[in-house]
Amino acid sequence: MSLYGFCKYLTLFTSKFYYHKIVVSGLEHVPLNKPVLLALNHPNSFLDAVLVATYLNRPTHFLARGDVFKNKKAAFFLKAFHMLPVYRLSEGKENLHKNKETFDSCQAILEEKEVVLIFPEGLSENNWELRDFKKGPGRIAMKAWKSDTPANKLQILPIGLTYEHYQGGGKTILINIGEPILESEITEKDSEAVFVKQFNQKIHEALHNLAFINKEMAEGTSMHWSFRAHLQQLVGKYKNAPQIVKGLYEPGATQIVSNNNLIKQTLLFWPLYSFCNSLAKRMLKSGLFFDSVSFGLFIFLWPVYLVLVITILINLI
Repeated sequence: MSLYGFCKYLTLFTSKFYYHKIVVSGLEHVPLNKPVLLALNHPNSFLDAVLVATYLNRPTHFLARGDVFKNKKAAFFLKAFHMLPVYRLSEGKENLHKNKETFDSCQAILEEKEVVLIFPEGLSENNWELRDFKKGPGRIAMKAWKSDTPANKLQILPIGLTYEHYQGGGKTILINIGEPILESEITEKDSEAVFVKQFNQKIHEALHNLAFINKEMAEGTSMHWSFRAHLQQLVGKYKNAPQIVKGLYEPGATQIVSNNNLIKQTLLFWPLYSFCNSLAKRMLKSGLFFDSVSFGLFIFLWPVYLVLVITILINLI
């Protein structure tokens, strides 16, 4: 088993008890032997890609921010996890030319009928807003569809992510995979600017239907508490993400928010969970990566922690 495969199954198993509920819908929309470009909203940094790739039934290649590849050791492991760097102007104008190599790699991956994951927004923020889209996804799609290779059968799969909150485990997460967007749905084929505009509009409309989008909501506000209560209520009522997302836009009676989900899920691991949260906060200057780092630490430390707990109990008996 590859490092990617091992980490995928370890993440899948860990997510079952670290989070309260992950509802995945639309897996039937994922073709098994065709090139696919996944287009996601991006509210929770690396965790967005990790969770989608974990629950997807196909190996996935990711486009990630280029600055994390500066460390050679880190770059080695990131590439082992199928990650490719994308550089922004803020990471140095001298690095922008490297994006051509990344987009060429995406084309090669799609020619092998594999899967590429990209965030049209480019940047991530811990909120429920959908930001303006970049040109990258449209350019990748245009190049694939114009090529005389298997990549010209590319399907675009929009995926909406909805998080209950961004402060650790015990939460509900919705992963909602939409119907594929095909080349025939984009009428402009010649002008790149017009093509990208139409392409982004299609993705934008799809994500608005697949995820809960509300730019007015901020974490910790009364609106957010009401949203959490409503989400918890709907998860108990429905079994798939589309029904839950649709219900979140409808007025409903506010219920009491349950904060016991995490304790129910990770009571045995509570000391380790607290340690991972504390360490993540000390490691990071920005809260944006807190969820990703805390969960990442927990994934790789809980087997060691469990062995230590069992050893201690055996010695006490």
